[in-house]
Amino acid sequence: MTVLEYDILLVGYGVTGKMIANLLGQQGWKVGVIDPYEKPYGLPRAIKYDDEVLRNLQSIMPDELIEEVSVWIPDDYLWVNGSNEKLLALDWSLPGISGWPKDAIFNHAQLEFAMDSQRPQYENVEAHLGYKVVFMDRFDDHVQLTFRQTNNMGEVISGGEIRHAKAKYVIGADGANSFIRENMPHKMESLGFMSSFYVIDVILNEEREFTPMNKQIADPKRPSTVASGGPGKRRRWEFMLMPGEDPIDFKDVQVAWDFLKDYDVTPENATVERHVVYTFKAKWADHWRDGRLVIAGDAAHLTPPFLGQGLSSGIRDAASIAWRMDLIFKGIAPETILDSYSEERRPHMEALIRGAEYLGKIITVVDEEKAAKRDDDFKNGRFPAMPEFPGLEHGVINLEDATGLGGSLSLQAKVEKEGNVDRFDNFFGHGFRIITLGEDVQLDAAQQEFFESIGGKVIRLGEDALDTEGKYQAYFEEHGIKALIVRPDFYVYSGVKEISEINELIKQLESKIKE
Repeated sequence: MTVLEYDILLVGYGVTGKMIANLLGQQGWKVGVIDPYEKPYGLPRAIKYDDEVLRNLQSIMPDELIEEVSVWIPDDYLWVNGSNEKLLALDWSLPGISGWPKDAIFNHAQLEFAMDSQRPQYENVEAHLGYKVVFMDRFDDHVQLTFRQTNNMGEVISGGEIRHAKAKYVIGADGANSFIRENMPHKMESLGFMSSFYVIDVILNEEREFTPMNKQIADPKRPSTVASGGPGKRRRWEFMLMPGEDPIDFKDVQVAWDFLKDYDVTPENATVERHVVYTFKAKWADHWRDGRLVIAGDAAHLTPPFLGQGLSSGIRDAASIAWRMDLIFKGIAPETILDSYSEERRPHMEALIRGAEYLGKIITVVDEEKAAKRDDDFKNGRFPAMPEFPGLEHGVINLEDATGLGGSLSLQAKVEKEGNVDRFDNFFGHGFRIITLGEDVQLDAAQQEFFESIGGKVIRLGEDALDTEGKYQAYFEEHGIKALIVRPDFYVYSGVKEISEINELIKQLESKIKE
């Protein structure tokens, strides 16, 4: 029996898996990818991501490719009641701290094809597409998987080819019904929230302007959403299933046309690309790592879509795992650093799920009296503020950062280098970075050796590149800092009020990585 050997086996090749495969491919580690489907799904699913995710995508593919699959939002995300009265307006047109628009709409299928187009450049990443994992053996120093050939429905073929592979670690990015998760000790934590929506994705035959581009209709008769579906005249409608309605009654495409006729969307001027009932859940696994097994994306957590953070969170998981795996394989960090992945990401995700549930409960009110009270509270300023977007509060960050920046997202802006102007990362890549406004950083020999071993670089703005927009200057002044220490996933390890503090913080970073 031939057993293929890898550093890492990656089970699942959706967006989270593609992000992990590309990042580990860049780092040069040998990765085996296993997925039951030979090609990306090809139909719409998620439609919104944020600037942090756009910056992570920037780390694996050209900006132009990201722009091809994205739509920038020109106006507010408007909430109205059943009488079309404004309840809330969220400005989605603002720039984000990560150097991209704060929020954007995309087409899921186009994104997957774009991400997949980058993988062939990494000969160290081998894909077994059209194979499903059916058995796992765990050993002290590796994990071995058996996977069988599938048909175009992702089902195992009787008599089909069987392959075997082993690796030091296995990452399960294999979705809500994760094989990897179900083969590690865990329990699912749930908020008990469930809501079903009839989701209709449409391609219009002609250009039409919808103002606002994205609208939430909190109508107790049927809560619904009208939104862009990404590039190419795409639109999405989501209609909540009301009590007593059966998803099976929504299978015929004529039901979709019946829902869309009020919007003047008909078979004569549009094509239904997909229509399906989704049941949204709010749950997460209590453990995301067990020995040599790690889970990410929907395998680790499921969130209602009301904050648009499902796919985005899978991308965050991928970035958080990848730099840790790199340090483990370089022999710099022990495998226990994977515990800090779970320590960081699980509370962050739990906060997002609770935030999405909070919004969902506002949107999905179907009782007329409760809806009227909700509307009145909105109109009279009595409604609680939207939940704050979380940062990191645990793990590999300076938990005692006096600047308050530890665990927050770092700034990316455009800079000028050798006469060219571009986003910061396009010049300096992604990795551990110390960023100053021109001041030198004096590390002793041991600290310098450690920092270089983890891929660290010192960037002096004003010397190595020019802060052409003045955004770094303004950011440093606003927070009263002289430098930033930034991680490969763009979170701030620590802000620095005095350059002399960096030496102690690099010692602390080394201790956190190696402990």
